[in-house]
Amino acid sequence: MGWANIRKATAIPWAMVFLLVLAPAASGAEQRLGFVTQVEGEGFFLNPIVTKILVTEVTKGSLAEAAGIKVGDQIVQVEGQNVIGKRATELRPFLKFNPGETRKFRLRHADGTEVDARITKPKT
Repeated sequence: MGWANIRKATAIPWAMVFLLVLAPAASGAEQRLGFVTQVEGEGFFLNPIVTKILVTEVTKGSLAEAAGIKVGDQIVQVEGQNVIGKRATELRPFLKFNPGETRKFRLRHADGTEVDARITKPKT
C-alpha cells in the first residue's frame, strides 16, 4: 500500500467522527440552542467512550447564554446522567429534544465550581 492509500484510509475515520459529533447539533435546523461543544473520546471511532465534553462557543443572546453556559465549561451531566465514561450512542437521546422540552446540564466552570443550567427548546 502506497502513502496515498494510507492517507485515504486514515482520513475516512476522522471524517466520520467529525460527522457523528456534529450531526445531532446540525439536525435541529428550526431552532439552535446557541452553543458548540468539542467531544473527546477513546476507543472505536464510531462509538467512542466519552472522556470530555467542552463548550467551545456560546452565541450572544442565545438560549445557552441565558442559561449561564460559558465558553470553557465542561458538561459533566445531562439529565442527571454522567457523560464521562458513556458511549457516544448512549448520549444521543439526551441531545435530541422536542419544542417545549427542557434539558438539565451539570456544568463545571473553568474555576472548578459546578452549576446546573436548564434549557427549554422553544415551541415553534
